[in-house]
Amino acid sequence: MRKGTLMMINAGLTLTTACVLAAWAALPSAWAQEPAKTYRIREGFQAPLTLTTKQGKTVLLKVAIHRWSIDGALGPQNVRVDEFTLFQMRSGKIKTIVDGKEVIKSADAYWTLPAGSTFTFVVKGETALLDAMTVSTK
Repeated sequence: MRKGTLMMINAGLTLTTACVLAAWAALPSAWAQEPAKTYRIREGFQAPLTLTTKQGKTVLLKVAIHRWSIDGALGPQNVRVDEFTLFQMRSGKIKTIVDGKEVIKSADAYWTLPAGSTFTFVVKGETALLDAMTVSTK
């Protein structure tokens, strides 16, 4: 084997060895970290809506639908709603706490919260899927 070829092989092995050692050294710290917490909110729909009242007055509303996918490992979550919000449990189960009152919500449960409300919830199980429809005059 020629000297140049041997040097390239040694350089390649050295680089490969360095990469493997760096990855191996990083693994214990990666294992020690907490698992990534998932609380994803996906915008499903947002649009203005114009309504006419019985008195003939025109009202402009902003309507939005959000889908929340919530990991059960998160623990208690506090949520403030800035607009009137209609919630629907799509799947899973959560325990809600509103004004000190605890209620278990299962799939297909509906409830509303007025603008400015805060509520706490805890996912019961691995995950929960929750839809939130907001309506405001802003």
